[in-house]
Amino acid sequence: MRDSFESIYTHWHPQVLRWARRRCVDPQEAEDVAQQVFADVWRYSGRYCSRRGEIGPWIYGITVHKAADASAAVARRYGGLRRLIRSPVAANPDVGAGAVERVHMASSLSELPDRKREVLFLAYYLDLTQPEVARLLDLPLGTVKSHTRRGLRALAHLLDAHA
Repeated sequence: MRDSFESIYTHWHPQVLRWARRRCVDPQEAEDVAQQVFADVWRYSGRYCSRRGEIGPWIYGITVHKAADASAAVARRYGGLRRLIRSPVAANPDVGAGAVERVHMASSLSELPDRKREVLFLAYYLDLTQPEVARLLDLPLGTVKSHTRRGLRALAHLLDAHA
């Protein structure tokens, strides 16, 4: 199957992207899910058995599971952001140096798409490296770097608009 991966990708990628878009809130999240699906198709190609059926249902099953994982992650991120905003620092801006800036930053972060917000939060609030963020979120390092770059650009625009 690895020999024909390119033809499988070319044929199935548009359909996988449609399936992912139906199940994911954020279009960028759907693209990430599609990327993860084909990484798993490549990684676990030995598990596919053509005697059990066509490859489409197997790919569909991977897509459904990856999209469900992404949706669960969105729910966890939303809960984490609510806890951050309700934290003692957010409730009392005089707690510690830089608290006002952190509250303003948290407010601006809340306007970013979920995945970008999570990557920036982990990198800049928890001081994790990009490889650590990638491992923690089970994302490719390149995806984390893209989310960081796009998230910082969007955050800069938001902060300029609020200034």
